[in-house]
Amino acid sequence: MTDVRLREIPELLVLTEQRTIAAPDIKPWLMDAMDRLHRTTEEVGGRVDHCFVVYHGRFTEDTPEIPVEVCAPIGRDRAGTADVPMRVEPAHQEAYVRLRKSEFSDPAQVAGAFAAIAEWLARNGHTIADAPREVYFTDFTEAADTDEVCDIAFPIR
Repeated sequence: MTDVRLREIPELLVLTEQRTIAAPDIKPWLMDAMDRLHRTTEEVGGRVDHCFVVYHGRFTEDTPEIPVEVCAPIGRDRAGTADVPMRVEPAHQEAYVRLRKSEFSDPAQVAGAFAAIAEWLARNGHTIADAPREVYFTDFTEAADTDEVCDIAFPIR
């Protein structure tokens, strides 16, 4: 895992698919949802930024299922052109760490990345502004284990 970095994210129009889901069911659903949204983005002119997955909750023993949302950014001029839900993702600043594919084989490493960012934010006086997310910037299935594939990110104020 690398150091926490900051970046600016512009306002984005995103195609979205949501489901309340249990942890063991996430991976196959995410792959299917990303495939569906990829096909739809191609029909409306392609993506304009990276796909991301928003976790609108945290898996615990008390909450074994949480709402999860897959988002695929498209051009603002494409509003209303697809037969799937769309929403505007507001512009924001993100704190993130970059992970390699091999780090995703251990759920504890992924959870550790989320925890490390939250701790860094608290130490550095930042406030979490929205749900955490995974930002996928390459084809995860085609990537080698040593390839960087995803950013764990928190929108911040």
